[in-house]
Amino acid sequence: MFRSLLCKSGGILRRTTGIINGESSSSTLLAAKYFLFTPQNQNVFVISKSRVTSIFNSFYTTSNNGNSNVTSSDFESDSSHVVSYLISSCGLSQTEAIIASKKIKFKTTTKPDSVLILLKTYGFTESHISKLITKHPSILLANPHKTLKPKLDFFRSKGLYEIELANFISTVPGLLMQSLNKEIIPSFDKLRSLVQYDESVIKMIPRNSWILRESQVQKVMVNIDLLRNQGVPQTNISKYLIQCPRVYAENANRFKEIVEKVKEVGFDHLQTTFPRAIVVLTSMTEANWESKKDVYKRWGWSEDQIQSAFRRNPQCMLASEKKIMAIMNFLVNEMGYNSVSISRSPIVFNCSLKDRIIPRCSVIRILVSKGLIQEKICINPLSTMVDKAFLEKFVKMYEQEVPELIKVFQCQLNYQDLLLN
Repeated sequence: MFRSLLCKSGGILRRTTGIINGESSSSTLLAAKYFLFTPQNQNVFVISKSRVTSIFNSFYTTSNNGNSNVTSSDFESDSSHVVSYLISSCGLSQTEAIIASKKIKFKTTTKPDSVLILLKTYGFTESHISKLITKHPSILLANPHKTLKPKLDFFRSKGLYEIELANFISTVPGLLMQSLNKEIIPSFDKLRSLVQYDESVIKMIPRNSWILRESQVQKVMVNIDLLRNQGVPQTNISKYLIQCPRVYAENANRFKEIVEKVKEVGFDHLQTTFPRAIVVLTSMTEANWESKKDVYKRWGWSEDQIQSAFRRNPQCMLASEKKIMAIMNFLVNEMGYNSVSISRSPIVFNCSLKDRIIPRCSVIRILVSKGLIQEKICINPLSTMVDKAFLEKFVKMYEQEVPELIKVFQCQLNYQDLLLN
C-alpha cells in the first residue's frame, strides 16, 4: 500500500526526497525508494515508514493549499483522533471505539465536548455515556441545545429525573435523534390515550424502542381497533400493550390472522388468556409452533390435549424444546406423574426445573415415601404455590419427623440420598 502511495505522489515525493537527502534539487523516484528502504551500509540513516508518512503528509498538505482531497493518511489520522477521544472522554473500550469511529468523524472536539457537558448536567454518568455513545455515536455530533436538550426536558417533564432519565435515554438513545414535535409528542399522546398514564407509556418505550415512530403508532391503533371490535376489554388490551408493545405494532394482516387463529382454538375474548395467546403466537413462526407440538406428542399428548393445554396456559408453547423434554422427563420418569395428566397443569412449563420443580417434587417424594402424606400433590398447586406457603405446609410441618427436609428444599441434599437412609 505504501509503495502505491509513493508512486501516486509524483513530483511532491521527489521534492520530499531531495530534502531528506539534504539536496537542493529533486531526486528521482527510484532514488528516493532506494535511499529510504535499501541502506547500503550501517552508517546510512533509515527513515521509518511512519516517519516518511508524516513528512509526506506535511508536504502534501502544504502543496495542496486547501485542496479538498483527503489522503488515506489523513483519514487514518482523523480516525485515530476520534478513537482516542471515544476512549478517553466517553469511556468506550478500544474495540467499541474503533467500531464507533467508523460512523462519526470530527476534527475538533468542540461539539462532542458540549454534548458531554449537557448530558452530565442531566445526571448522565460515564457508564451511561459509554452505553449511549456505543449504541448511537452520532449523538456526539448533534446540536446539544437545539436537538438534545428539548427532548431531555420533555422526558423529564414526564417524571424521569437524574438517574432514571439517564437509564431511560441510554437504553433507547435513538429517541434523541427523532423529531420532538413531529413524532415524539404526538405519538406519546396517542399512546397515553390508550394506557391512561405517562408512566405506562414510559414503560413501553424500552420494550419497543421504535414505538414513538409515527408508523409504529399507526399499526398499534389499527390492531387495537381490531381487538375492540372483537369485544376484548380495554383493560386487557392496555395491560398487554404495556407489557408487549412489539406485538401490537405487528403488521395488520398478520395480526388479524393471529386473532382468527386464537378464536379458532377456542379462547374466550373476555379472558386475559386471549391477548396472552396473541402475544405467544406473534412471537412464533408456524414451523416453530409445529415443532413444539411434536415435542408434546412424543409424550403422548393428542392434538386436543395440546390445544387444551394452550388454552389453559398459552406460555407453555414458549418453553424451549430442551426445557419441555427436561421437565417431562423429570416428572414422568423420576417422579412418576402420568404424562397426559401434566397437560392439565401446563403452568409447570413456566417454572424453573432447577429452582422450583426439582426441590418441591423432591420434598413431596420424601413425604410420600415415609407415609407422612398419602399421595403426590397435583402439579398445578405444586407449581403455583409461593415459596413461603410451600415451606410452611410441606417443610416446617414435618421438620421434626424429617429434619433434613429443609436441606432438600434448599438443594443442599439430594432426595435420593435421604431415601436411602
